[in-house]
Amino acid sequence: MTPTSEHALTLLTAMLRDPSAVVQRMDAEGRFAVDGPRLLAFTVVGAALFGAVVGSYRGGLQVAFAALKMPVLLLLPGLVLLPALRALWALGGGVEVSYRRLAAAALVGSARSAVLAAAMGPILWLLWPMLGYHTAILWFCGVLAVAGAAGLTVVSRLVDGGLHAPVRLAGLALVGALSMQSGWMLRPFVARPNTDVALVRPIEDDVFSSLGTTMESALREDGYRRRRVDR
Repeated sequence: MTPTSEHALTLLTAMLRDPSAVVQRMDAEGRFAVDGPRLLAFTVVGAALFGAVVGSYRGGLQVAFAALKMPVLLLLPGLVLLPALRALWALGGGVEVSYRRLAAAALVGSARSAVLAAAMGPILWLLWPMLGYHTAILWFCGVLAVAGAAGLTVVSRLVDGGLHAPVRLAGLALVGALSMQSGWMLRPFVARPNTDVALVRPIEDDVFSSLGTTMESALREDGYRRRRVDR
């Protein structure tokens, strides 16, 4: 193992076990220029692998499309919301966080989410043949929510004890809502089996109304399958 790969593996292990320590080291010891590109690489590779698994529900070109879009989905909220989060914490609780520290936390959080999503990818791959389209979407959203929560906790710990709960929850809700809407704009990831493959679909409604419709459709799918089995 080369020194570079050994250092990357050490960073990966530390990021999963103690992400706050990685953020602290990047901020205090000036390792941002060294660890930042590696964390970005973890994010892109992990998210692309997870996206490829998600796209395999449809197969073919959708595998490449989903692999291409998933890193964007994980990186976009951090890029867009860093100034807004910093301003919210400063105005709502008087907590000042440097851009450098916040950017380090965003990179660690995104990389952590991507690696965990990739680790859970085989679960979806095994489930795909047994799931209808709408149920598959709900499983995809659930896995992404679990992985995303692991990343959000890294950012949340930056202000542990320094903010009132409502202000902290408002910041996390802002990141979560933007992530969900970004995924809606970049859809499809799980493509319908009988429609043309497309990189993105036209914007219709919003992610929240769409999830409600998907849940209703999934329940109808499950009911239909049970009726067929009973026969």
